[in-house]
Amino acid sequence: MINLIIVADTRFHREGLALALRCAGPRIDAITALARPEELDATATGRSGSVLLLDVTNTCDGPGTVTALRCRHPHVRIVALGVPACEAEIVAYAEAGAVGYLTRDSSIAELVCTIESVARGEMRCTPRVAAALGRRVAELADELRPAGAGESLSRREAEVAVLLELGLSNQQISRRLCIALATVKNHVHNILAKLEVPTRAEVAEWAWRQELHRSVVVRQLPEMATPDHSGGTCRRTGESPPHGNDRAIPDQRRLSRIALGSTRAAPRESASTP
Repeated sequence: MINLIIVADTRFHREGLALALRCAGPRIDAITALARPEELDATATGRSGSVLLLDVTNTCDGPGTVTALRCRHPHVRIVALGVPACEAEIVAYAEAGAVGYLTRDSSIAELVCTIESVARGEMRCTPRVAAALGRRVAELADELRPAGAGESLSRREAEVAVLLELGLSNQQISRRLCIALATVKNHVHNILAKLEVPTRAEVAEWAWRQELHRSVVVRQLPEMATPDHSGGTCRRTGESPPHGNDRAIPDQRRLSRIALGSTRAAPRESASTP
């Protein structure tokens, strides 16, 4: 049976969907209707077979909302409702983590079929969109595959490489990502080996030339965090930086100069102890 959660800001829309789906979807066990994603709690998404129907019609940043929901509720399967009938938009929602989508012209019958497919672990899409998704997967793989090397960077290694591009030390990366310092060192060792380069500066240059900071692979990772000195927990980097030792992230022009080595000082840590 399917545990369905509807999130739509218009009350008659979400209640109308709930009423229609109760009649049309015999496999739907329970339906919860919410006005905002913030109202969603772990109890609702913790049940097996949970599918979240997210109305993105009036959402300014639908893919961003999907990403945030995926970070907070990683086990829920998200279907985006009201997506523009545009290949690029649909691919953006897939990149964000949606496993189903419905355009504004979709019918209730199509909605029921999509919900049931998603609950089975499938993804319904047209052959054209399937081809676009395949091309995008190949592009993302190329972003993380060093030239001449056989092994691609992992998602976490890509995130660490971006922070190396910003000139952060191992200690700063550890605080930003809320991971152990030894783990950071292991990631840096692996990055150096996969890129077949001896120094952190060359990793930074590769990440800059690859425009890794713009990669959807990096942007779709859980939000990077900085230490909250008031309480010892981690905060998202979208918030104001704490009053501590972490320096501000350089602007894009300085970032380029750092990556190219024109203004980079000698690395604090040698390649042998990344």
